[in-house]
Amino acid sequence: MDGNFLALITIFMTLLFIMIQRSAPARRRLLFAFAALCLLLLRHYTTLKGDFHAETLIAIVLALLLAGVFWLLIGRYNPLKGDDEIQVMGMDD
Repeated sequence: MDGNFLALITIFMTLLFIMIQRSAPARRRLLFAFAALCLLLLRHYTTLKGDFHAETLIAIVLALLLAGVFWLLIGRYNPLKGDDEIQVMGMDD
């Protein structure tokens, strides 16, 4: 098992899943398409690289677990607001 490959793919996929979680609902479709493209590129890379299928599956499961923990600890208590609800405070406020 290649630990560097496992760590790199876990970090990359965790960031991708958190980015999807924290995106605005209007932009979420675009991010799903981007995530699908990233997953297809990852699948292509692992088939070209050789016998990395087990590490890739373990990395994706770990990334899902880490993204779930992030949602449990942070995302659930701080929901994403829509563009109309965001209020910018300046020097006069």
